[in-house]
Amino acid sequence: AAGPLGHSMSGVDVATAIWESNPADQTATQVLTSPEIGPPANANAYDSVRNQMFFVTAANTFDYWERSTNTIKSVGGLSLGLGSDPNNGAFYNDAFWYFTHNSNVLNRATLSYTGSGETAVPSVSSLASFPVLGMNPTGVNTNTFGDIAIDTNTGTLYAMTSRGRFYSLDLSNPVLSFNEIVASPGNDRSVGLQLSFDLNNNTLYGHNYRSGDWYTIDTGTGAVSQITGFNTLVAGGRGFRDLGGSANPVPEPSTIGLAAVGLVGGLGYTGIRRRRRKAERADATLAA
Repeated sequence: AAGPLGHSMSGVDVATAIWESNPADQTATQVLTSPEIGPPANANAYDSVRNQMFFVTAANTFDYWERSTNTIKSVGGLSLGLGSDPNNGAFYNDAFWYFTHNSNVLNRATLSYTGSGETAVPSVSSLASFPVLGMNPTGVNTNTFGDIAIDTNTGTLYAMTSRGRFYSLDLSNPVLSFNEIVASPGNDRSVGLQLSFDLNNNTLYGHNYRSGDWYTIDTGTGAVSQITGFNTLVAGGRGFRDLGGSANPVPEPSTIGLAAVGLVGGLGYTGIRRRRRKAERADATLAA
């Protein structure tokens, strides 16, 4: 049976698969493999109302996963004009938010929709940029990611850079609201985490792409607490390349064995459990 509602987080691996992970019951489920996903896709952003996950492809195009039909589609309208993958993204208030790579510029791509419900077709209708003052993204504070996540109840964006700097912005005034919560500990790029809130914005989760470990993060202090026994090295000896946000979890197939990793080609579902152990997963197989 699936775990508590509101903790299933969408993400992509280093190969060609989309997964949904549930830190509450320590499960991960592969829901789709497709060459359109990667490698390497990034900048995931999940719309929990329409159940669509946006992402940037290796060719820097803007696509989305339509969860209800389990298909990949292109976002129409204005081009994001990306010269490189921003490696960060979040969905809020019918818009895709992302920082330009290694800069203090936060961008908002506002979306309009044709149709309604989970098959509504998104298009980029307008673009806006906000140069965040006080960030000074130089030295160990370079604004490379890492990830961003947005508390949709308060409109607060939280970010963790690849070097571990943790900060927040008020999206009602992002230019003047930079708040460093934890300074970067140095030039180690292995400490940055992928971020996602649960569906109700009660808990901010972090995931380490290199180790596969999961954490909870105190948004007030930046304190990080590891979730004991939960580890998801899902492809190529790595964890999730990015997390997009939360949705209600899919049922876990009854035929999946505990602590098994199986990647399948095409459409399908595969689950893994990680309880009470951190096993060596360096031999995790790539998706077909």
